[in-house]
Amino acid sequence: MNENYTEARKIGNKEVRRDIANGRYPYVSALEYHKPDYLICAKKNIGLMEIPVDLVAGTLTQARATTFSHNFYPIGEDGSEFASKWASVYNYQIEEGISDPIKVYEYNHLFYVIEGNKRVSVTRYIEMSHIMADVSRIDEKPYEPLYEEFLAFFECTSVYDFYFTVPGSYKKLAKLAGASLEEKWSKELIKNLIVSLDRFRKIFKKRNKDKDYSTCCDAFLIYVDVYGIDSLKTVSDKELENNYLKINKEIESLSGGNPINLVDKPEPESIVPLPSIRNIIPILDDRTNVAFVYESNPMESASVYNHELGRLLVDERSKNIQTFCYHDGNAETIEEAAKNADVIFTTSPLLYEDTFHSSIKHPNVKFYNCSIYQSHASVETYEIRMYEAKFLLGALSAMLTDNHVLGYIADVPTYGTFANINAFAIGASMIDSNIKVYLGWKETLDQDWQNQMRYLNIKVFSGPEFANFVDYSPEYGIYQLRDNDVLNLAMPLVHWDVYYEKLIKSFENNPKKSNGKAINEWWGMREGVLDIMLSSSLPYTSRKMIMALKKSLMNGTILPFAGELHSQEGIIKEDDSVLSIEDIATMNWLNENIIGVIPHYHELTDMGKALTDISGVKKI
Repeated sequence: MNENYTEARKIGNKEVRRDIANGRYPYVSALEYHKPDYLICAKKNIGLMEIPVDLVAGTLTQARATTFSHNFYPIGEDGSEFASKWASVYNYQIEEGISDPIKVYEYNHLFYVIEGNKRVSVTRYIEMSHIMADVSRIDEKPYEPLYEEFLAFFECTSVYDFYFTVPGSYKKLAKLAGASLEEKWSKELIKNLIVSLDRFRKIFKKRNKDKDYSTCCDAFLIYVDVYGIDSLKTVSDKELENNYLKINKEIESLSGGNPINLVDKPEPESIVPLPSIRNIIPILDDRTNVAFVYESNPMESASVYNHELGRLLVDERSKNIQTFCYHDGNAETIEEAAKNADVIFTTSPLLYEDTFHSSIKHPNVKFYNCSIYQSHASVETYEIRMYEAKFLLGALSAMLTDNHVLGYIADVPTYGTFANINAFAIGASMIDSNIKVYLGWKETLDQDWQNQMRYLNIKVFSGPEFANFVDYSPEYGIYQLRDNDVLNLAMPLVHWDVYYEKLIKSFENNPKKSNGKAINEWWGMREGVLDIMLSSSLPYTSRKMIMALKKSLMNGTILPFAGELHSQEGIIKEDDSVLSIEDIATMNWLNENIIGVIPHYHELTDMGKALTDISGVKKI
């Protein structure tokens, strides 16, 4: 009996018992289960290369799979032929070193062993990180978006080591490494990245014995985002572990599926009538110091001005809250704010990354960023469910046009944008079933849509939510072209003061609020943070109809995304259910009555690309 096999078998059986107790499949995976027709699939020979042992997921058939625990430790009986062969492979590896490569199929970035199961098992037992393999890829389209992104990365690097679970991660790694997914990377850069990942992996495994390799790579990306890739070459083991502990909250949020928690209403204790808020907030010995960091001067941006107005109202109404603000926000101004603040609000998605980096350095400060569907647990985000106002304004627009066409000018294909566009189009179609909504994108290089809309004689538009303070153009909200005039008819109205008071109240009640996920607040009309303003020049019948729709929207009897929904490409759903809040936030389709397309990334302006990098839907 070989003592090394006995020890490896103990580890394997322990894994099997733990997996069974936790309701998980206890053996290695089998390719025939994931891809039953693998024998007749198209294949591409990748060649001989070192592959990460952690990405060897299983065997070809289920019959062989039950010989190993899920992590490839042996579980066959001591004294069996299998045990004897495993021990021989182990002895050969220790004495001579195995030179023969294993043979594997790669499918969706995981490896399944054709020949060499015991070599993989021994390699796992002696904790080698890589093994030589002859790789053939099962190469069948269409690819999943994340795998397609990996293939672009592989074309540039020829390495399998980086296995991410979040779309956009390969692109982000390339950016952090000073590279791209369009050009070959230098051998030195690739080597440094692999060495850095292996070093990080040791710390990760030390502190997370039960977590898999994919989570390790996701955690590695968080680490290099905060501390930089070069830091892994210079910091001591102690410093590395200390840095790891600082981002542990983020790493923990990677477990258990989607790390994002969308919240569509305030906590119950923070829902209070505005006039009473001063009396309900408890008197504190010290004021809550709240910093607001804006991306520009409030007098140069309508969006920033609205946040500033909210701040001033909070400051005026709440005796126990002291606010201060910074213009032209960046990493330095956020760091400056953190010296004196209990709470920091950064009011643009463009400040999200800098906000996240500061949140790691200042764990005792509460950080908020105005954006939606972000994945970092250290930064709570907040945004307006603007699609509710757009739904009402779409219905209003349909009442005001006489030629069955409307224009909609969007900015960038970020999270929530498609909900706004589609809600507008659905609202319009409920008034006029023949109406078409022509879509233009402001932040694209090709502005031909402007000429097309003029040619189509479109008179009623949905433009930017708020007025432009630079030229004070009336082309915002819902506006109408009349002869040589532009008439503003309606606009969304955001009560940032209400939003900020409730968020600050929530912080004061529970400064350490966390559920292990990234909290994304997404509030709307029912929460008192959104309304619409209608021009007195509108026909009273139109105003009456919109107010009736608003009442129905707020009590839930009419909802934009309830019931049957059709996109440009077909039916989204046929039943009477309502789309989930996550499906609404992340939708990446256009309603059937919209004439227009989703722009590709390369078609966007620099500003459009910057916003899409932070908060773009994963389809462009």
